Amino acid sequence: MNIRLKKLNEQVIVITGATSGIGLVTARIAAGRGARLILAARNEETLRRLADETTQAVYVVADVGKQADVRRIAEKAIEHFGGFDTWVNNAGVSIYGRVLDVSMEDHRQLFETV
Repeated sequence: MNIRLKKLNEQVIVITGATSGIGLVTARIAAGRGARLILAARNEETLRRLADETTQAVYVVADVGKQADVRRIAEKAIEHFGGFDTWVNNAGVSIYGRVLDVSMEDHRQLFETV
């Protein structure tokens, strides 16, 4: 099988959890190397600032624990760039507390964050 991988500056990349940590650094590096980006996270203000740093980025306020939000991220990529080449699933949540003290709803959110 002969696979040709696109260079970063030829790619459209979706990054979830784009407003902090690894997601933020990945977004900035990819933008610096010419990738077109779809940035997703729950914090609109931070997403807007990050998108303003590059001319080739759009953002979607989304909670990846909600299937409809994930669908909106993909739709935004198709609408703006005709699709996407790479999806970086970086979003995450944390729970602090004793297992027996954490609600089932919180446990479910933890495991459904994709």
